[in-house]
Amino acid sequence: MENQKSVREKIKSGFTLRSILALVIASAIFLPVNTFLSMISGASVANASVYIIAILFVEFSLLLGAPMTKQEIFIVYIMAGLASGGAMAGLGAGTAVFLSYIFRGYYVNSFLTRSFIDPYTHKPLTYVIPDWWAPPYGSDAYLVRSFFHWEWAIPILITTIQFGVFWIMQEMALAMISSRMFIETLPFPFADVNAQLVTTLIEREERRMRYFTLSTLAGAIYGMLVFGVPIMSIGMFNIPLQFIPIPWIDLTAGYYGVEQFMPGAAFGIATDPLTWITGFLFPLPILAYMMIGSLACWTFGNWLALTSFKDFFPLWSTEWSKGMNLSLVWQRSYLRVWAFPQVGFVLALAVLTLVTGYKTFAAVFKSTKATGTQAYELNFPSNKILLLVYLVSSGASVALFQWLVPDFPVWMSALTIPIGLVMAIVGTRARGETGQMISVPYLWQGMILLSGYPRVEPFFISPTLGGSSAPLWVEGIKTAILTETKPMDFFKAYILTVVLYHVFSFIYVSFFWAIAPIPSSQYPYTLIYWPIQVISQNVWVSRQITTNTSSLLYSFLGMTLIGAIGQIITRFTRIPFSFVGLVTGTTLVPPYPVAMFLGGLLGRYGLSRLMGKEKFDAYKSVIVAGIATGSGIVAGIAGAIVVMYKSIWILPF
Repeated sequence: MENQKSVREKIKSGFTLRSILALVIASAIFLPVNTFLSMISGASVANASVYIIAILFVEFSLLLGAPMTKQEIFIVYIMAGLASGGAMAGLGAGTAVFLSYIFRGYYVNSFLTRSFIDPYTHKPLTYVIPDWWAPPYGSDAYLVRSFFHWEWAIPILITTIQFGVFWIMQEMALAMISSRMFIETLPFPFADVNAQLVTTLIEREERRMRYFTLSTLAGAIYGMLVFGVPIMSIGMFNIPLQFIPIPWIDLTAGYYGVEQFMPGAAFGIATDPLTWITGFLFPLPILAYMMIGSLACWTFGNWLALTSFKDFFPLWSTEWSKGMNLSLVWQRSYLRVWAFPQVGFVLALAVLTLVTGYKTFAAVFKSTKATGTQAYELNFPSNKILLLVYLVSSGASVALFQWLVPDFPVWMSALTIPIGLVMAIVGTRARGETGQMISVPYLWQGMILLSGYPRVEPFFISPTLGGSSAPLWVEGIKTAILTETKPMDFFKAYILTVVLYHVFSFIYVSFFWAIAPIPSSQYPYTLIYWPIQVISQNVWVSRQITTNTSSLLYSFLGMTLIGAIGQIITRFTRIPFSFVGLVTGTTLVPPYPVAMFLGGLLGRYGLSRLMGKEKFDAYKSVIVAGIATGSGIVAGIAGAIVVMYKSIWILPF
């Protein structure tokens, strides 16, 4: 009882007026910078804002004599990226949500969309896009360039209800359920990195600060070469100056490319420093199996699909040509070879996870409260209530979808409910063990094709597929516990942040749209990237992707067999096997797992021997946090300089 009381006393709230103010500032200042930069160069400062806002508030609070607590800094750090129009705690970056509505308008009016034909009505796609997704072709809403037009009301309202209410309810329920399942049993290495950064900034312990400062400097130097120089050279002078290729060194095509002896294969090495240093955090066997899974698919698998099995994948053999770079090989081989097999791989992982862990799952749902320390640290509703919330929100989402697309097969749309639950469980396990996200791109599009439904409407709306963000939220909850923050504060801060970035996104995107059309020469990256997005979407909508159910079945059976044999061998021998690592690797293009494996070797046989194993194990998370901070700050400063430079054109002189 005394131990429980002491833990309760340590757990404090971080959702305070000061942390709320920091989130408001992040959204008000960094969201417009991030939005503008994404439209002119494709770069983002959302990740950088995470570090800049956290450090600024720590330093200002010290100067004012009222230091912020680590609980408050946890809230700022974990949510600043989202407030800036990206994702949480350095987990990727996005852009302002209302920019996506302008893209819808571009999609409707683009000549590219008119060039694709709907196979059901035999009309150009432009004329069959539902007006509940975007105002119809030729609408006055596009002439006035304003969201204050009645034809925008229904698309915005439907999207807000479906993905701003139902989806968030789903993810919260799934995150809380998954937390009880995995938060104590899996390491979640990135949660430790986040916690170490917060603790270092607040406690300023001498040795930890030394390693953090040195690694921040190293990250800033490398970040200047990788991110700073390219962002400023492209954004300010439209000159692609790169000392180190971004995002990878492409070893697919060219004189040194693997295409010389393995046509169709994809290979490269990532240059992002974070990819390399995350290898410090994982056991080498997991990294090795991730690399094996990736190479088996994208290198050897692509090659075999183009040569030995070209009759089984005829479209891949006709689309590949010598000289295709890694990005193009990745995109086309996914659509023509791996779209359905990857569903089978993930299903195999899901089945073995449920089979081997059924006792854990059953125990979680039998009790109304968590056991152990979680009973008084998580303070979530019972899993039965959470499951009910998930089912109700999922059912409401399916009902809304069926109202918009009434003749779509109900059984197929209802199938998203169990899929979301399975994806949350499998994804959380993968994130907790490998630090990577498992996702199945175009899963809903594949389900549409399998259903046989002939019309285009389902490609523009879907029931909310839960489980996509729950693994990241579980990692955030793990970080909350490590920083002694109330886990429910995470969800309070998330809801506030979602409201903030919607409000500021509406304000700033409307402002940029009023200044100049989007896309236009004032926002050059949209002229380059948006047409590619339109073509990619129209390939699905016009049914140019065909179903391959046999490859899904064979991949599921084959991967299940591999997983079962591997686990049996591990049980009776000392040979390590990571089925999660293997399946996760199949979803990653080779540059990333290869760089992570090399980083793991560097950490284990380089830094570990240089620093000493005990020191390296104690401070490796601090080193990762420092390098991430240094490269993030450099990217943020470079982005701010570009925005200030580009804003000069608005002046009348």
